[in-house]
Amino acid sequence: MPKSKRNKVVALTKVKKKGREGKEAIVESVQTALEEFPNAYVLSFGQMRAGPFKTLAHTMKSDSKFFLGKNKVVQVALGKGSEDEVVDNSHLLSKYMRGQVCLLFTKKSKKDLQEALDNYQVDDFATAGSKATYTVHLEKGTDALSGFSHSMEGYFKQMGLPVKLNFGKIELLSEVYVCREGQVLNVEQGKLLKTLGHKMANFDLKILVQRNNKGQVKETDAGNLYLQQMEGSAE
Repeated sequence: MPKSKRNKVVALTKVKKKGREGKEAIVESVQTALEEFPNAYVLSFGQMRAGPFKTLAHTMKSDSKFFLGKNKVVQVALGKGSEDEVVDNSHLLSKYMRGQVCLLFTKKSKKDLQEALDNYQVDDFATAGSKATYTVHLEKGTDALSGFSHSMEGYFKQMGLPVKLNFGKIELLSEVYVCREGQVLNVEQGKLLKTLGHKMANFDLKILVQRNNKGQVKETDAGNLYLQQMEGSAE
């Protein structure tokens, strides 16, 4: 196993005093995991809600640890160069910690991890920024929203639907396309689709890169493509 470099001081020079302790705790936790777990992976995900992710993390907690969010702080923990990393080549993971990614430490091999991820395919509600996978159309009248209580009238009005109460039923005053296939969803559309029960997203994690406890780093095809996309979006 490569020699530890934990005697190096990691400086959070751009971090304000408020919140510094929490960020330093993340750095310490990541660096401890680098030494404790045989494998580290950076995984990408699409539009994702917290629920499915928490469920996956719970099912893998016996041999794995996830870090989601605070990408810049995680980059500091991994090191931005060989001179400030705590274990060999951990800094090579930093460039992947951009966008919608998470860092995973695990005792699982790449094969076992991929199998676990493949077995955890969950349909989920789409969030803002996702593309609609099919068209959702509501007919004029009381049938389209017949499954909802009259108390939901105000909510549907807030979401932009032309509705009124008609003898205790929510009536849609004109036909409405909540979304069309291929359309990029906004916040209101995402909320409406969730209320109406339409799941258009799939919880899907992709392995971008792996580092083992020998300091060997292996990028996947998905990782190479991800970096190209991130560089393209930055131009």
